[in-house]
Amino acid sequence: MAETLKTFRGSCHCGKYIYELDLPEDFKPAECNCSFCYKKGALWAKSEPGKFHFVKGDIDTLTNYTFGRKTFNHKFCPNCGVQLLVIGHMEPPKPGEVKEPVTGFNVRSFRYGQGVDVWTVERGHIDGKSFGKPYEPPKFSGPEPTAVIEGGKIYTGSCHCGAVKVALKSKPLDKSSSERIMECNCSICNRHGYVWFYPQKEQVVIEGEDNLGVYLFNTKLFGKTFCKTCGIAVHNQRQPITEEQLKELPEGMQNFARGGQNLTPINLRLFNDLDIKNLNVAQFDGYNTTLPRYVEP
Repeated sequence: MAETLKTFRGSCHCGKYIYELDLPEDFKPAECNCSFCYKKGALWAKSEPGKFHFVKGDIDTLTNYTFGRKTFNHKFCPNCGVQLLVIGHMEPPKPGEVKEPVTGFNVRSFRYGQGVDVWTVERGHIDGKSFGKPYEPPKFSGPEPTAVIEGGKIYTGSCHCGAVKVALKSKPLDKSSSERIMECNCSICNRHGYVWFYPQKEQVVIEGEDNLGVYLFNTKLFGKTFCKTCGIAVHNQRQPITEEQLKELPEGMQNFARGGQNLTPINLRLFNDLDIKNLNVAQFDGYNTTLPRYVEP
């Protein structure tokens, strides 16, 4: 008996790229533990040949990133940084061999309301960490953050390719930490897989800011940044705004903007010596509480 398939629709956040793919209704996305997929928070749905197509945008104009053995190509939107898919081979074809590539779509890019909740869906696992040589994290070489924190600890990390490196000084982050750490399911945070931490500006140093893409949307008060080479999400960058412009915003948005002016919200997936599974991560239903609501492409 033929398996029942359901058409799922997904997109980047800005809507330049929209796709549809057919999957079994009860498919189980796979979580990969490799260095790249961890930083992306990616969840993969394998697509069979001929079971997907792009409704909008050309797959060949997505930014391509590859690493290690270079047998897989990770593709993300150059405008908003959202990764849509990975395509490649576990083993490259031999000379003269015709071999269909493996294609996986990032379930985080599925539109909301299709019955796939990344917080609760049952996951399979891929041991990508054992595939190829071990990843060597890029070394942070900049100055330490200037914040004075009693018992503070320095955490360092980077995007995957190393074009952007970061250092964070904070109280130790572990299961006993009372610091605010949050995962949000809003339209952009869900797609990028952020795990947010909210330090003061002087607690963070970012090297390679010229290598960041900045994506603005909605109120444009904050820009979501990502490495332009590998697409890894980095931080929430407050945009310049005058007091006059601020006063034109609704009161709630004014308070939000003022409250964040001295903060550098940073993605904890960046840091080499942290595992988000060993942290107390709160979940915030930003998709249903943030106004105006996002309109899915």
